[in-house]
Amino acid sequence: MKPRTPRRVVTSVLSGLATAALVVLLPRAVGATWGEVGAVLGRVSAGAVVVLAVVWIAGLWAHSFVLAASLPGLTKRRGLTLSLTGSAVSNVLPLGGAAGTGLNFAMVRRWGFSRSAFGGFLAVTTLLNMISKLGVIAVALALVPILHSASVFGAASLVFLPVPLAVVAVVWMLADERVAAGIGAALDKILRRKPGRLAGKIPELRRSILRVMRNGWRPMTAGMLAYLALQLALLWLCFHVLGISFALPVLFTALAVERLLTLVAITPGAAGVVEVGTAAALVALGGDPAGVAAGLILFRGFTYAMEIPVGGITLAIWFGIQHRTRARSAELEAVAG
Repeated sequence: MKPRTPRRVVTSVLSGLATAALVVLLPRAVGATWGEVGAVLGRVSAGAVVVLAVVWIAGLWAHSFVLAASLPGLTKRRGLTLSLTGSAVSNVLPLGGAAGTGLNFAMVRRWGFSRSAFGGFLAVTTLLNMISKLGVIAVALALVPILHSASVFGAASLVFLPVPLAVVAVVWMLADERVAAGIGAALDKILRRKPGRLAGKIPELRRSILRVMRNGWRPMTAGMLAYLALQLALLWLCFHVLGISFALPVLFTALAVERLLTLVAITPGAAGVVEVGTAAALVALGGDPAGVAAGLILFRGFTYAMEIPVGGITLAIWFGIQHRTRARSAELEAVAG
């Protein structure tokens, strides 16, 4: 009997095929061809690429302030390391978010942080990520009427609705410990855990989140706002260097769609899904199909593709440092012994 193919391998292959298909079909999905898209991308100069890279790196550095404030004692350099390495893994593996989180957990533990500290860090950063998405979506919805399209407003409201509902549920839990305990008790029943296990842990996690946010809300807020502003600037620059201009409401809408679609992790890093969905939105708002596809390929080239090699190199450097540290510790122990 032939051995069964591991489910993980099958998932990886299917996910890779889906990603490739979505990316290959991107121009066709919006009514353009790869020849037309390539002609637009040919307008990008080497100097423009450097400017885009600087804005991209600045955005990651701004986000490191959020990560450092979410885990007291974490430096911004290490926060940037967590961001790059976690993203590199998440952008390569199907459903890679869990793998990226696992890698970050191992790194944080190596730096001397406790399991509970990482749990609070993960909860805070996840919450802030959701709130940031809601913020961008809220601005986009407020600006959509400027586009004078009631149909677009209605469609956008329907698509974006799940995010504010999720955030409202989380905020309600943070505001009332009884709600947190109730959610924990419900999860104990659903997951068939020992009664009272999650009912006690979730309120404890709630208190940890509130304590961290109470002490670090200023750098968290400043860092997240700067990060989102730089993401918007990068999106604008990606179109600007191609000679394409969009009104601010359109760019905000595109960024909101892009942020929301990153949650659809059916492919690594939601690759393909984000490009096709955001391109469709921009074309619906009056964008040129070839220009839209080219601009989004350039934008995702930095926010998705570039994170893989840069994060991979960062991870290799981290492993090298850890290896040297362990070897040095072993030598000192041998000398002391």
